[in-house]
Amino acid sequence: MSFKRFITILSTLLIGIVLYNIFFNYTDMIRIKEKSIESMAEDGDPPSIEYTFPSKCQEYIVSKPTIKIGFFDKSNVDLSTVKLFVNYKDVTKEANISEKEISYTPNTKFIRGTQIVKLELSDLSANKNKGCFEWYFVVGTPIYNHYRGLLHSHTSASDGHGSYSDAYYLARDKANLNFFAITEHSNLLDNSLECDINDGSKSKKWNELLECRDKFNSNGNFVSLNGFEMTYPYNVDNPIGHINIFNSNGFTCAENPDMTLENFYKLIYNQEDLIGQFNHPCKKFGTFNNLKYSPYGDSVISLIEVGNGYNKDMNKNIISLDMYQLALDNGWHLAPTCNQDNHRVDFGIANEFRTVILATDLTKDSLYDALKNMRVYATQDKNLKIDYTINDLPMGSTINKSSKLRFCISAIDTDIEDNIEKIQVISNKGEIIKERCFNSNLAKLDFNLKALPNKFYYIKIIQKNNKISVTAPIWIE
Repeated sequence: MSFKRFITILSTLLIGIVLYNIFFNYTDMIRIKEKSIESMAEDGDPPSIEYTFPSKCQEYIVSKPTIKIGFFDKSNVDLSTVKLFVNYKDVTKEANISEKEISYTPNTKFIRGTQIVKLELSDLSANKNKGCFEWYFVVGTPIYNHYRGLLHSHTSASDGHGSYSDAYYLARDKANLNFFAITEHSNLLDNSLECDINDGSKSKKWNELLECRDKFNSNGNFVSLNGFEMTYPYNVDNPIGHINIFNSNGFTCAENPDMTLENFYKLIYNQEDLIGQFNHPCKKFGTFNNLKYSPYGDSVISLIEVGNGYNKDMNKNIISLDMYQLALDNGWHLAPTCNQDNHRVDFGIANEFRTVILATDLTKDSLYDALKNMRVYATQDKNLKIDYTINDLPMGSTINKSSKLRFCISAIDTDIEDNIEKIQVISNKGEIIKERCFNSNLAKLDFNLKALPNKFYYIKIIQKNNKISVTAPIWIE
C-alpha cells in the first residue's frame, strides 16, 4: 500500500470518527435539553431559601448588619423577579444579586428593635413558581424580656375548685406559664375579720397559701405569686366591684366597718409597695363608681382587666376594652391585663388569655417592679409578642418636654394561622390616630408625630381570628 493511499484511508477514518462524535454529542445535547425542559415543566415548587443572615429571630445584632439570603431552585431562579423588602421598603436596587444570593447593607443604622425582611422571587420553570419568604431579627440588646402568666385565680380555699398545689402545678408544668397568682376572695378566708392588710397570720388558709407559694417558686424558671381579691357584693343595686391586691403581708375584706371604696383606696395608699388591679369591670360585678378618678387609688392600682374568664368561647368571657378607655380618659394610669379568673381545675390551660410583663428577669421583685411601672400588655393569644416604644421608652412610660414622638411598634406571632390583620394606635376618647392593615405573622409600624401635651397612646392588635390584644399606654405631658 502506497503512502498516499494510507493517508487517504486514515483521513477518511478520522473524519468518520469526528462526524460520529458530533452526531452523538448533538443527540446527547438534545436529550439533555429535552430532559431539562421536561424537568422544568414538572417543577411545581418555588425556590427554596438555603440560608439567611442575620438568622431568623436572631437578637443582639449590630445596628448596620449586611443582610444575606441564599436561594436555590432546580429550574434556576429568574433573577429579574427577585425583590427584597426591609421594613416594607423595596431595597432591591440597592442590593447585590447573584445566581445564588442577594445581599444588602443599609446606608443608615437600624433603629433598635424588630426588623422585618421579605424576599420575593420566581423560578424559570414553565409554571413560574413564585416564592415569598418573611422573617425578622432584632437590632440591639433587648432591654426587657416578655414573661407570660395570669394574675387572677381561685381554688377551693374560696369559691373555686382544686388545691393550691393543683393551681401552681398546672400553671407551671402544663400551661408553661412564667408566673401565676392565686388571689382568693378575702371575705371567704377563715378569720377574715381578725386579719388586716399587714397581718394575715390568723388565717390558716392564708398561711397555707404562702407555704405552697414558696414551694413552687423558682426564680428564673417560674414565679408563684399570691394576692387577695377585695370583694364587694355584686348581687346588689349598683355594685362597687372587685380589686386584686398584691405584695401585702395580710388582707382585708369589704365586711370591715366603713370600708367604702374611697376608704379602701386610702387604706392601700398608706401602705408600702402594694399593687392593685381592677377586676372584670362591668355592670354585673361593678364599675367602681364608673371608674371615678381617685389620686389615692391611682397611686396603687396600676392594672385593669380587659379580658376575664376561663371559657374557650371568647363570647362567654368578660371583655372590658371600653372600661379601659374610660379609665384612661378619667385620668387613671393603668396597664391592661387578661386573666382566666379560674374557678375550675384548668389553671392556665382554660384558654389563651395571657398577661405579658416586660421585666429584666424572672423574679418576684422584677415582675412587681414591671407591674408597678405598667410595662404590661394583655392578649387573647398565648404567644403574640408586642414591642412598643416612643422615643425608645417602653409602654407604661411618661414622656416630658419632647417636641417630636418617634413610634416604634411590632407584633409577632409564630403560629401560621394567627395572622395579624391590623395595628391601631389609640389615643384620648378612643381616637385612632394611626392604623395599618397586614396579612402576616410579622407586622411593624414606625412613624413620627408632633408631641401634644396631656395625651396618651396605646396599641391595639387585631388578628385574623378576631383575637384582640392591647398594650399599656405611653403618656405625654
